[in-house]
Order: sequence, then structure tokens, then C-alpha cells
Amino acid sequence: MPGQSQVAAPGKWVAPAGGTKSGIDCVFLTCFDFDFHFLANVLLGSGIRMHLAETLEQADFLLTVTGGTVLLTDASFLDGSWDDAIDMLAHFHPLVASLVTADQVDRQFVSEAPNRGACGVLWKPLEWSRVCQFIRAAHEATGERIIWQRQRGDRIERAVSPCATLR
Repeated sequence: MPGQSQVAAPGKWVAPAGGTKSGIDCVFLTCFDFDFHFLANVLLGSGIRMHLAETLEQADFLLTVTGGTVLLTDASFLDGSWDDAIDMLAHFHPLVASLVTADQVDRQFVSEAPNRGACGVLWKPLEWSRVCQFIRAAHEATGERIIWQRQRGDRIERAVSPCATLR
């Protein structure tokens, strides 16, 4: 179900623990429900809240309403590909860090992702501990961008990602 947040089972929403906003909000732009549900369940106790978006418009909306700091995107999704997601971030969410998930067969297709602003590429099959590590690092990159922007007192242009590429 598009626009779905952290789930314990398909169709069941789980409220974040506690009454205050803490942790990391990550939007996963994918058309594979299984990948989303698997990650959402595995990351449930890690402080990372996953939100499912199937289209760029849904991802934009969820990043806005959740205050998401990380966009995890498949190499391809219903209405585009990873480069469309990077462009959307550059125009509407320039401080949000991005990560791309891809199959090994898509290595050439996603090879420019780090040069276009992605903090890294996660190879399928996804290892939950690696995904958690990458999401945390991308979240920290977003925090550093926010601090840098406040110190500079102006807008950040996102031609190339200031975060180190994760490998």
C-alpha cells in the first residue's frame, strides 16, 4: 500500500515508540512491497522508521510530512529511476541524503549515482545490518548539511553530494 509507514505485517501500521520525535525517518521509493516490508520489520527496533513510496510524488510528499532525512530508492520504480529521484531531491529537498538499491546486473546503470549526489549504492540482496549502517551515515550527512547551511546562512546547491561515498 503506497504511503505506508513502518509495518509489522502488510497493511498494519505501527506507531513509533514514545511520544516525541526521535530516530530517523527514511522514505523507501520502491515498487517491491516485499523489500519494503522486510526492511521495515527488520529495522523496527533500530530507531529507523521506514515509509513506503511507489512514485516520486509520494516520495516528495512523505519526505515533507515526515521530515525524512534519507531517501532510499530502487534503481527503477513505477514512474522513473534513481536519477529522477536525485533530480527531485535537488529541486525540492536539497538537504536530504539519498541511497540507491540495485541488483548487480544494474552496476553500469547506477554507476554515476555517487557522482550525481547519492551517498552510496546498496547491492541486492540487501543485508539489513549494512542497510542500517548506510541509512545512519546518510542521516548524519543530512545533519551535517543542515549545520553547514545554517553556518553559511544561505541555500546549498546540490551539484555533487558533500557526503563521502559509502562502499
